Amino acid sequence: METIPAASAMDWSIDLDRSLRSRHLGKPSRPPIPCILPQRRPHLHSPTPGTRLQALDAAAPRIRELASCPTVPPGVASSSGIMPAESRVFAETMLLRLATEFRAAADDSIRSRIVRSLLPNKGGGWAAAEPEQILRRVTAAHGAAGATPRARALALRMFGCLADLAKDSFHVCSLVLSGLRSSNAAEVKAALFAAGCFCKLSEDFACITLQVLAGLVTSPTSEAQVIIAAIKTFSKLDCTFAVIRRVREVGKEMVLGNLEDVFKAEMLFALSRLASKSIVFFGDQVEFLLLFLGHESSLPMKSMALKCLCFMFRRNTFYLPVASTVFGTLLHLIDDEGFPLECKSYALRILQKMLCVKGPTIRHINASELTKLALAAERFLHCSSWEMLDTALRILVDIFFCFHKQTKPHQSISTLGSSSFSNTGHQGISNNMLATHEENSEDESSLNKILTVLMDHIISLANQLSNRSKEVETRQTNLSSCEQEKCRTLFSLMLKLVSGYPSAASVALDKVRCLIIELARINASHYSDVAASCVESFVAQEQFRASDDITEPATASIKASHMETDTDKSSASTDFCSKKSSVVHDLILCTLQFAIACHGMCYRTSGSSCNPHHSIKGLTECVQQNASQYCSTYEFFRLIMSARISWNTCKVRNDIGNKESGGSKEYPEIFSTPGWIAHELCALRMAKMLTRKQSYWEAYRSAMYCCREGLWFTASFVFRKVSGACESGSFSFWFKSLLLFGAGELEMKLLVFPSAINKLVGELNTEGVLHEDLYCIETDADSILARSQELHGCQEKITGICERTCLANDVLASNASSDCEFFFQRWFISLRASFLEILTDVLGILSAHSSAPKDISHLESRGDSSYSVATEDNQVLLALTNCSLRLSDLAKSYDLLDASHGDMDQQSFTTVARLAFMCSLLSFCTVFSLDFSNLPSSSEPCRLPERFSHASVLQDLHERVDRKDSQVLSQLRQFISVSSHELDSVQFSTRMNCSGYLEKDTYSLFKFAVASLLRARADAKGVATTREDTLSQLHRGMQFLSSILQRLMELPFVLPKYFFSVRPCFGAELFIFDSNPANRDGVSISPGSQLSLTLCLQWKRVLERTHIRIAKLYCILATSPSLHLHTAGTRSKQFEMRRTAEMVVLNSRLLRHIKRDPRKTCKNKSSRPETDLVMAFACFAPDGGGQGFSDCLLDISSFPVGSYQVAWQACCVDENGGYFSLLPLNDGVVFSVR
Repeated sequence: METIPAASAMDWSIDLDRSLRSRHLGKPSRPPIPCILPQRRPHLHSPTPGTRLQALDAAAPRIRELASCPTVPPGVASSSGIMPAESRVFAETMLLRLATEFRAAADDSIRSRIVRSLLPNKGGGWAAAEPEQILRRVTAAHGAAGATPRARALALRMFGCLADLAKDSFHVCSLVLSGLRSSNAAEVKAALFAAGCFCKLSEDFACITLQVLAGLVTSPTSEAQVIIAAIKTFSKLDCTFAVIRRVREVGKEMVLGNLEDVFKAEMLFALSRLASKSIVFFGDQVEFLLLFLGHESSLPMKSMALKCLCFMFRRNTFYLPVASTVFGTLLHLIDDEGFPLECKSYALRILQKMLCVKGPTIRHINASELTKLALAAERFLHCSSWEMLDTALRILVDIFFCFHKQTKPHQSISTLGSSSFSNTGHQGISNNMLATHEENSEDESSLNKILTVLMDHIISLANQLSNRSKEVETRQTNLSSCEQEKCRTLFSLMLKLVSGYPSAASVALDKVRCLIIELARINASHYSDVAASCVESFVAQEQFRASDDITEPATASIKASHMETDTDKSSASTDFCSKKSSVVHDLILCTLQFAIACHGMCYRTSGSSCNPHHSIKGLTECVQQNASQYCSTYEFFRLIMSARISWNTCKVRNDIGNKESGGSKEYPEIFSTPGWIAHELCALRMAKMLTRKQSYWEAYRSAMYCCREGLWFTASFVFRKVSGACESGSFSFWFKSLLLFGAGELEMKLLVFPSAINKLVGELNTEGVLHEDLYCIETDADSILARSQELHGCQEKITGICERTCLANDVLASNASSDCEFFFQRWFISLRASFLEILTDVLGILSAHSSAPKDISHLESRGDSSYSVATEDNQVLLALTNCSLRLSDLAKSYDLLDASHGDMDQQSFTTVARLAFMCSLLSFCTVFSLDFSNLPSSSEPCRLPERFSHASVLQDLHERVDRKDSQVLSQLRQFISVSSHELDSVQFSTRMNCSGYLEKDTYSLFKFAVASLLRARADAKGVATTREDTLSQLHRGMQFLSSILQRLMELPFVLPKYFFSVRPCFGAELFIFDSNPANRDGVSISPGSQLSLTLCLQWKRVLERTHIRIAKLYCILATSPSLHLHTAGTRSKQFEMRRTAEMVVLNSRLLRHIKRDPRKTCKNKSSRPETDLVMAFACFAPDGGGQGFSDCLLDISSFPVGSYQVAWQACCVDENGGYFSLLPLNDGVVFSVR
């Protein structure tokens, strides 16, 4: 358990006192410690003596931490050797010590340092039980006989810092108000600061201060610096709406009065800051600012009004009734040639922000104004200012994208005029901005213009950067962060167009091809030694660092191991190998990544009929001809493979559509043409090229992609090559595990398609150069594949595969220095092994049935055929029910795997959700394939497991189905008739996203299975339930299950992308203490009593690695008198099926507790369900330090004498209601009943 701040409070206080008594003033080596504390705070512990200034800098953060930490429960306090309220006592002591030092300091620099360290922040003010003691010392410093004006000013600022303590002190408030009337400007400014702090807390004080401020601003004797400081204080008077309204009235009167323009401008900004805090005053302030954009206003006032509008629109853009007026006014200013460029930049940014508004504001802008805006934006496309250029490009894209999708179809486009884009022979962009939702040839022309502009700027940027790097001695100049941001912006704008217009993909890819040619030309003219990316091996020991680098990631930027590197980021290759690089090289890789993203977005867009096959083919040919060195990069491999896979998928689906008119098929047509063999051949050919060139890092990234697509032959080939290259590396065990796992999956695939091995081995043994047309490799290879017609005899082989999979898990477990390493990988592999075990059992049942006689004649001679048939049916049904129950548990385990990794990418989440869906589907088919509802009444019913119910299996699958598919939802409801209260309304399950081809194929099989079962049930109705009919029903059900299992095994098994992110998992540690401080030797209780526990929950790596904003944390504790829970120190067995099943059960109960408590209260309650499992729940309030306290009561009064362990599971709920499980990173406490 990490040291709690309260345990260091006494040391911190002593350290502060000792340092302040030091004679060494010293100089801080760095700025004051920020007030935002990280999750881990090693620098705040272990106090060391230092100089006075260093002590002052460290004191304020420590006081804030002590004051904000929750009250330590007695049990935790006892174990830490402190008192429960010790943190707050020492926080007040340290604050009092600072006030004493402020009074006694002979040097104003010390006072200034104290004031700076105590400045207010968003975390809240200061608190003290006796504030008078602190204020009395500051007041003494202010009223000292020899106090200088600077000393009095610092004392006033000190009062502002301590406003939470001084707001109720009449004397202090009087001192602040009197300071506002001082003749010394520094003292008045300090009093203004203090008054601003007080006004946030007191409405009465704010009203008084407003009158004083008005007098200061209008007084002819006030200095300019005092007037400006007083005006800035206006924005701090925001304690209530009534005060804000009054402040705005006074401020408007001053702006419209006789103030100088410089003061009017400051007042405008102060009022804008005030109005931006509330939607109530937002529109009124915008109208007020419009008054200063007319011809009669001076240039400084116009400039300030634009700055104010830009400030107000920077975060929030609300519905404005005057939207058309704002739009027209800003357009007029942009057209004014005498208007400064900086002011026009403000106006463009405001207009661009207004274009992005989704709401009624858009309807108030007419087509003629859009035309003017497009023309104005085009004029700034050649501006030297990047901000202006960026804004202009965004405006053009937003006009085309946002408005085209949101305006009404009946709007006329005839009023739109031409633009300067006409100089290329086409109509301008603005001609077709308000077209209907139907895309047409004019849209394509406009898209072509925008894409041309974007590409021209990328080429221009490449030329500029190349010329710059050519002038320096070294030519290995990479893109800077600013230049990368520019490229990212230009490509993201093109991608935005593609997302809204899938037909733009072909146009964009054609432009990319031209860009590749131009970049290759620049590269050839400026560099003669640019090599391909990563041509060296990464076998060096220092490039495979030990896991020490990844066990404790940095707070600000998480740096995991090399294997974690995102395969979509080309910059990752620099981590593995030295390479010769240039800005053009980076741009070409960035261009290929854009092509990949463009293709993927077009392919996954719902309802898109665009297939950029020819564009991708032309692009790959262009790369081969003009930049052949990039053919040995991962980006080129990914582009070829993603396009090849999507093209084959579209081809198969088109063939299906053409064949559907000929009649229904027995199985979904998608399974008649498996395209994976063509994908394997293409991937294998490219992988051989990469390994021949020793581009091992690129080959490894390509193998990771193959694992995500189920191309296990190529992946195994690459892993073996890379493993041989880095045999002595510290991560050789990683490749050994991948080889074992990949070999098992390859064998599974060859069990289904045994004839594929000849093709694959033949391609592997083929020597030769890379084929010119990689895109069209072996398109007819699918038709020659022969399936295995009988899988019932494969149990032994699958058992061997399962053992090999477990060995892959053992390799990772034996090389992990802690249980936090390879957590996801080991859990994922163990779930796969569990599925293979269940698969073996199901195949055994099917095999036993297939070898049994299919008629009843063999039973008639025994004289009791009816009983024998019923007994056989019950045995089969019971066996399948147990398999179904295990599959259902496995699906929930996949759900928990998803919920336990909040930093998982969307693709990985979808992959795991698909595996859960497949398990749920197979569980459904396993139990519903046999319908014995029409059995003779004389038959003895089968006794199913208590934990099993048909309704729960059905509901689990029902929750995973797309809510929009009303047809299949209606079909599912026909299987069982239960009332709503019989189903568990609280159930956590992931829903599969059907955007990818694998998900679509899985969903097609699901719909086929549901329709087939409904058809079989309809056929069985009305049929006489004779003994022959019952046996026939059993046979048809087993045939159906066998066919579904066969098709399910044909679907590729893929790894999620997250599998290759090797990092310590995030989760929580729970520390349990006996609430009775007298029990210092562990947790114990006398028989017949209830166990009162104090809990400390520490969540690890959640805040650093995710964007989760925790609102509440919950925890469940469970124990049982009969169930022998695992003993402490056995976390290495946490992936056993029993252990994961326990986690699933606890997670389900915890989720049910949260959802059934609408008030989300922190009350703890124990539950005693139908089992003997005793549970208790606890709620924790999150803090910034990653630590929370709570307590609970376990009802163990019925437990006999003995020792028991507490199992636990935790979760968090974010501000949006999202649910995330926190993996238990330590064992529960062992308690004794004695």
